[in-house]
Amino acid sequence: MELRTTLICLCLAVGFYRSDTNLTSDLVLVPYDFLFDAAVEAYYKGDWLAVILNMEKAIRNKATVRDVKVQCRLQCANQSVFGEPLVGLELPIPGAGSVEDLSFFQKILKRADCVNSCETEKLGSLTLHQVSEEVELEFGKRTPYNYLQVAYFK
Repeated sequence: MELRTTLICLCLAVGFYRSDTNLTSDLVLVPYDFLFDAAVEAYYKGDWLAVILNMEKAIRNKATVRDVKVQCRLQCANQSVFGEPLVGLELPIPGAGSVEDLSFFQKILKRADCVNSCETEKLGSLTLHQVSEEVELEFGKRTPYNYLQVAYFK
């Protein structure tokens, strides 16, 4: 937990974070699970301003990660269309034979590589934004808004 707190403080102190979708590789988006954990810690300490700042930032960063992933998937889907015939063959892909099937899977792999490259370029390391199932469940239950409601009231 101390490592997470240190990472958050470092990112906040140095200012190497941004919550818009025009991210560049030299800026790091603070993972929203770190911000959520910091807000929960601040909640139990009674630091209401820190709860508000960290929880709102966590909500924005989660939305940013989701938006970037959607943009990357759409961008890469538009680059590799399925069903186009191979150059030099009159048969559409997939299903006409083993060569065509290999071409179909090659397009799948190219699209996956495109998505991974795009997300890495815009978000940084892919492992940085992998959050636990527990945190995803908390966001799914909209728990951050409960914390915010109490913090605003206090």
